[in-house]
Amino acid sequence: MLIKRLLNYFVIIAVLFFLGYFLHSYIIEAKDLSHPFSLLHIYLFQAIATLIICGSFEILATFSKRFAEQLGFIYLATMVGKIGLFCLVFNNILFSDIILTKPDSLSLLIPIFIYLFYEVIVITKILNRNA
Repeated sequence: MLIKRLLNYFVIIAVLFFLGYFLHSYIIEAKDLSHPFSLLHIYLFQAIATLIICGSFEILATFSKRFAEQLGFIYLATMVGKIGLFCLVFNNILFSDIILTKPDSLSLLIPIFIYLFYEVIVITKILNRNA
């Protein structure tokens, strides 16, 4: 059952990645915009981080009763870590002299919120299953 859930997470995250990235890229090209960063790298980072988070929480909930009761609090700490890691990896975009336009800022935030929304759904399901 665990393998099935992990595989399900992988498939959904892959679908979110391909749909989100290619639709986002299509809209950017249709509007004739360009960004000072790689949209692919933003989507890849978010997809990989979300897969790690969802997989880890599923494994924790399955094998550790002690941590299963604290998953909500652990998730909050994980979000801080994910934001920190994002800032470290993409510091050349976030903390440089490059001035981001509104479309640039939106293009950074859209993948973050897509995967954040999915993470919340997954964590909520795990918490409800363990309640």
